[in-house]
Amino acid sequence: MGVCLSSKWGSAWTWTTHAGGLAPCLRFETVRGTAGEVLDFHQAAREASAEPVELGWVLPACVSRWEQEGVRGLRLEDCARVVDTGEPVSVVLRIAREGSTEARFRAVGMKALDAFVLWLLPDDADDAQALREALEREREARHRAEGALEHATARLARQALDGTARHQALERLTEEAEFRERFIGILGHDLRNPLNAIALSARAMAQRTLPAAQQQQCAQRIEASAARMGAMISDILDLTRARLAGGIPLHLGTVCLAIVCRMVVEELSAAHPGRHITLDVEGASEGFWDADRMVQVLSNLVGNALEHGAEDAPVRLKCIAVDGEQVLEVHNTGAPIPSQHLETLFDPFRQVGTAPGKHHRRGAGGLGLGLFIVKQIVQAHGGAVCVSSSEAEGTTFTVKMPRDARQSQEPAPSGARRRV
Repeated sequence: MGVCLSSKWGSAWTWTTHAGGLAPCLRFETVRGTAGEVLDFHQAAREASAEPVELGWVLPACVSRWEQEGVRGLRLEDCARVVDTGEPVSVVLRIAREGSTEARFRAVGMKALDAFVLWLLPDDADDAQALREALEREREARHRAEGALEHATARLARQALDGTARHQALERLTEEAEFRERFIGILGHDLRNPLNAIALSARAMAQRTLPAAQQQQCAQRIEASAARMGAMISDILDLTRARLAGGIPLHLGTVCLAIVCRMVVEELSAAHPGRHITLDVEGASEGFWDADRMVQVLSNLVGNALEHGAEDAPVRLKCIAVDGEQVLEVHNTGAPIPSQHLETLFDPFRQVGTAPGKHHRRGAGGLGLGLFIVKQIVQAHGGAVCVSSSEAEGTTFTVKMPRDARQSQEPAPSGARRRV
C-alpha cells in the first residue's frame, strides 16, 4: 500500500491512497476577527471523494462545533496553529455516530493560502508511516526554503553594509582631500608673506647703501618674519601630531600654574605696551602638567583676547582652584564672536572674529590653528575648553583640567621639559 500526493487548490496537497482513488479532502476558510485573530474555520469546498464521509460520518461545517458534536483529536486551536505557522499536523481523528460506534481516520491538515485543508485517510499503520515520511520530507523542504531565504536576506544585508562602508570611506577620502587642499592653500598664502618680507629686507641690506637706522629695521623685520614662520611650522607639526599620531604628546612634571600665568602676562605686556592685562590667582595652583604646553595655551588665549578685544579695556586672566580641578579663564570685552562661529571655533583653519574698527590681516593671525591646538593640548591633559560670548558679558574662554594629568596620559619616558 502506498500514499502519493497530487496538487489541488494552489499550494495545498491531495492525498491519493493505495487504491489510486482520492482520499476525502475538505477545505475550510479562515474566519478572523477585527484584530486578525482566528475565530473559526468554515467548510468551503470538498472533493467528490469526500462523499463517503458524508454518508454517515459527518463532520460539522464549522470546526468550533466539532468537539461538542463528537469529533475528537483535532481542535480549533490546532487548526489555527497550522494556518499561523504553516507547520502541518497529523493526528488520529475520531468521528462519533449515534450510538457507541465511531470512525477513525488519519487526519492530515495543512495550510493553503489563508485556508485550512484536511485529508482523511484510513487509520492504517503502513499509510501512517508513509504519511509521516511525506510530512518529514515536507518539513525538510520547508526548512531548506527558510534557510535559503535567510541566506538571501543575510547576503542583502551584507551588501547594504558594504555599500554603507564604501560610502563612509568615500566621505573620509573627500574630507581628507578637502583638508589637504585647504591646508596647502592657507600654508602657501601665510608663509609667503613673511618669506617675502625676509627676501625684500635681505635684498635691501645687500645694497650696503642704507643708513644704519634702516639696516636695523630690516634686520628686525627679518627676525620677526623668521619667528612667525617658525611659529607656523610649530603649529603644522602640532596639527600633524594631533591628526596622525593620536594626539599632542606631553612631557609632564610638577608645575606652579600661577608662575606660568605671570610669565605669560609679562611677555605679552611687553609685546603690547599700550594694553593692560590683569591676573587673579585663587587657591592652590600646583599640579602635574606640561609647563611649555600650558605656556602655549595661555599665550594663545590671552593673545587672541588682546587682538580681538576692546583696546580700551583690560584683558583678565584668572587661575582658580575649584573642587580638585584647575580652572583658567581669559576674558575680554568688545564685539562678541558671532553665534554661528561658536560651534566651529576650535576646528583647524578657523579665525576668531575681529572687533569693529580693527583691521585684521590673516597673516597676522597665523594659520588659524591656535584654538585647535589649544583644545588638543587641554584634552591631552584630560581637560576641556569652552567659550561663551555675548554683547553684554564679553567673551570668556574657560579651561578646566584635573590637577594631575597623569590620570589621563602616561608621562613621556625621557627629555622632560623645564619645571616652573
